[in-house]
Amino acid sequence: MAAVDGSKEVGGARNLHTLRLRLAPTMLRRTRQEVLDQLPSRTDTIIPVDMTAAQAEEHDALIRPIASLTQRGRRRPLTQAEFLKLMQLLTTQRIIANGLAQLRFTEIWPALAESPPEAALIESLSAPKLLELRELLEHVVLRQRRKVVVFSQWRRMLELACWATRDVLASGGRRAVFFTGREQRARRTQNLIELHDDPSVCVLFATDAGGVGLNLQRAASCCVNIDLPWNPAVLEQRIGRIYRLGQKRPIDVYNLVSQASIEARIAALVADKKALFSSLFDGSSDEVRFDRSGSFLSQIERVIEPVTVPEPEDADLQQEETPPDRELEEIIAAADESADPTPRTLPEPAGSAPAGRAPSEAAPSGESADVEKLLASLRIRPTAEGGLAIEAPPEAAGTLASLFEGMARLLRAQAPADSR
Repeated sequence: MAAVDGSKEVGGARNLHTLRLRLAPTMLRRTRQEVLDQLPSRTDTIIPVDMTAAQAEEHDALIRPIASLTQRGRRRPLTQAEFLKLMQLLTTQRIIANGLAQLRFTEIWPALAESPPEAALIESLSAPKLLELRELLEHVVLRQRRKVVVFSQWRRMLELACWATRDVLASGGRRAVFFTGREQRARRTQNLIELHDDPSVCVLFATDAGGVGLNLQRAASCCVNIDLPWNPAVLEQRIGRIYRLGQKRPIDVYNLVSQASIEARIAALVADKKALFSSLFDGSSDEVRFDRSGSFLSQIERVIEPVTVPEPEDADLQQEETPPDRELEEIIAAADESADPTPRTLPEPAGSAPAGRAPSEAAPSGESADVEKLLASLRIRPTAEGGLAIEAPPEAAGTLASLFEGMARLLRAQAPADSR
């Protein structure tokens, strides 16, 4: 591929005819439309969703640290820790684009699960996709009387979606089931049977654990993607659960995309990749232009263009390490649905002490709280030489130094006189 306008950025691809000729002796390609010409029509629709002010503030607050890392990446290759940090920030932006309710799931879910999904409550969650999904399922399930597969990368978002739409489905005598890594195999099998055979089961909430290997063409005729994966092949695998041989009804695919967010960029990336693939293998044009430039870092930089971050000197870049943030690690771990038990108990009343702790021990205070906070901020990792490295944030350096000095004085005071 090369830039089609003479710039350094990859804004498209040219000479596709030459590439087709080189691939022809070794590649035989038959498209689904050629082999399965009896497949019904398919309509893809992007539903734009405007983020709330609170969402946009949380989302845009991450632009500056992302800008810092991408600028660093232009000067030298990112370290493993820095690249992981960058990916964590980008994933957190995707979670925020879904809604602040998903970002703060562990805080709000115990009480939320026991509350009716009233419109005012849903609006307060800064998760406008939930409202869009309510309207969409009401239209498709209740009015058109169709069955739907709803995909998200995160089980937590599916939990929120199921909660937010349960009254809509119940009003028409309908209900939903799950197919994720959280369910046991027998439960997943039973849910699929009910989706096929039970008229009341009209929605299957699935993660990408259900994106492959399922044949749902005889059960559902609509696919809703609450969020988009980076890879267009994964998106097609989701849709391919219902758009395959044996499907007799027209297919509708709805993609919920938060505007002015990382999701809009993902949608553009997916469109660029699909345009190149279809132009190369299915088209006759010798050139294709992308709506946006091509490299991963340049895609990120398009969003952070208004942000200027002073670049550190080369010497500082060589020495600086960016350990992954503990809170971000917990957020990204939420994507592992198999290790994501959903709390069902209500939160403890304000002022009550956790189980096993006396009221007088309800929370550390004073110096003990400072030490506990300090220890929580430390990261210990093995080194290549077989030792241990202790990493601490800059703001903890003074407290940590004082702690070590105090320990040294105590040890010297207890040492035998002849060893001093």
